Amino acid sequence: MGLMHRNITHNRSYPKFYDFCGAVLSFLRTEVPKHWHTYCASVSDNFRIINPGDFRVLKS
Repeated sequence: MGLMHRNITHNRSYPKFYDFCGAVLSFLRTEVPKHWHTYCASVSDNFRIINPGDFRVLKS
């Protein structure tokens, strides 16, 4: 299970999208740097470069 999922979304709900965004940004800006010594073992360096040309973006 992902680090952010465990700390932000697992067994939680947010009444508004704005609340969810605030929780994610707060986690990334404050909690991760503050507790990096604990989280660093959970984070992998398996990243992929995503080419935007490979995806279609649908507008509403």
